[in-house]
Amino acid sequence: MKKTSNFYELGEEIERQVHKFGQEFHNFVERVVPTSTKVKDYRPEADLITSDKSFSIIIDLPGLTKKEIAITRKQDMLTVRGEKEIELADNEQYERSERKSGAFIRSFAIPEGADVTKITASFRNGVLTIQLPIDSANEKATHIPVQ
Repeated sequence: MKKTSNFYELGEEIERQVHKFGQEFHNFVERVVPTSTKVKDYRPEADLITSDKSFSIIIDLPGLTKKEIAITRKQDMLTVRGEKEIELADNEQYERSERKSGAFIRSFAIPEGADVTKITASFRNGVLTIQLPIDSANEKATHIPVQ
């Protein structure tokens, strides 16, 4: 924080720092907490499960096929994208619409210790399961001899 000469400048500097903190906090939350980054209408729920051998992400995606799902990894973020379309015939119209549909994007921070070279995904009966094995070499302490 730079030095200021009067109360007005001090107020502006505080406002800049608060704004900067807000941006950094938002970026931190986006990286740590699973989020839907763009689409608010359809946000499939996810379970995050940890065991001593792996991290698992389980997402219910009823009505989708595996061809409609894309999973990507960029640095330490895993992103799941898809689109669930509900089509009506030309002579049909909704009396009531309660099922969620549309495009979705879910992003998850890859946990520390996950072996990103061995990530697997399976899709059965409308449930997507992503396995991130724990790299046991990273988990064990290594002895460093003193010279």
